[in-house]
Amino acid sequence: MNLAQRMKEIEARFAEIRKVSETASLEELEKLEKEVDTLNEERAMTAKKLEMMRKFEPIQITETKSSNREVLEKRGLDLKEKRTITVSTEEILLPAHVSTTLSPIPFPVVSRLADGLNVINLSGGESYRKPYVKDYGIAGLTTEGQTYQGTSEPVVDYVDINRAKITVLTEITEELEKLPAINYQAEVLKNINVSIKKKLIQQIINGNGGANQFTGIFSNDAKCLEDSAPLELSDIDADTLTKIIFNYGGDEEVEGKACLILNIGDLYKFATLRHPDGRKVYEVDTTLHTIDNVPYIISSQCPALTDSGTAADTLCLAYGSLNNYELAIFSGLDIQKSTENRFKEGIIVYRASLFAGGNVTAYKGFLRVKKVAAPTAE
Repeated sequence: MNLAQRMKEIEARFAEIRKVSETASLEELEKLEKEVDTLNEERAMTAKKLEMMRKFEPIQITETKSSNREVLEKRGLDLKEKRTITVSTEEILLPAHVSTTLSPIPFPVVSRLADGLNVINLSGGESYRKPYVKDYGIAGLTTEGQTYQGTSEPVVDYVDINRAKITVLTEITEELEKLPAINYQAEVLKNINVSIKKKLIQQIINGNGGANQFTGIFSNDAKCLEDSAPLELSDIDADTLTKIIFNYGGDEEVEGKACLILNIGDLYKFATLRHPDGRKVYEVDTTLHTIDNVPYIISSQCPALTDSGTAADTLCLAYGSLNNYELAIFSGLDIQKSTENRFKEGIIVYRASLFAGGNVTAYKGFLRVKKVAAPTAE
């Protein structure tokens, strides 16, 4: 097939896709996106071949010297003189080229916290009651003929997980959506997913337990943590990690499968703390995400204990198993597209909603670290 003819067919197909995309469903749009990517690659290759063909097209030499010179000059060939002339790029009208990909943010924008939680699917529900064990009974000693002693019933309580509505709204112009070079619509959908996940993490840590809110790990309404007194620290020192580990859990064993949730500023303090002789106090592995083999997760939702701007009595770090927090999903992520609301302006609106809830569901499931004022020197 003639390359020029194929180029016309590609452009015609792009025009058809633009028309179809205005009324297409999300599933149809995904298929069209793949076709657009393929057409972009073929168009670029065809254009390159056409350019090469024009470049190496044979020069027709005629008897007229002036016409020969004009042809050679058009090709950028000067057989009369070998001198060169440098022209700045600002003096040349260059064709515009558009990359087919968007450059993403080069570092994580969402905490890894949500990846390890205990997620349950309760589609269509309004609320969820989760029972948990607070304590077990202890056997007694009974003499012959006497009533049996000891208690065997476990002490059981429950927490409520109520649904909260998480929403996000985003707008783009119809020009952005229809540009074939970059898949802006896919980036919009990615932004919606990232925005929802960031809100989930904010609620998991700092949700206050009120109406339309999660009950976060730092919430005063976290019922499972009522009997777990926060560990009070004024700074991070050589004994901090040991204090956290030994203050978490029960009286019969030291828990070894917990995770430390902290601000990146506090992680920096762990990493830079030194003994008087210059040796590192803690071995921080940013690849395996461990502090002396203790897993950690960074979240900007945690205030930094080491930040002078963090007020006293602020909860800053949490230590525990991520499975001790339950994230209930009451509906799937619903994404809708509208071209009607701002039709005259050519604005396309996307909105998304998710019904979810969360709460700590294990007794003393997390140890929280509270900042206190540094002791004054006597």
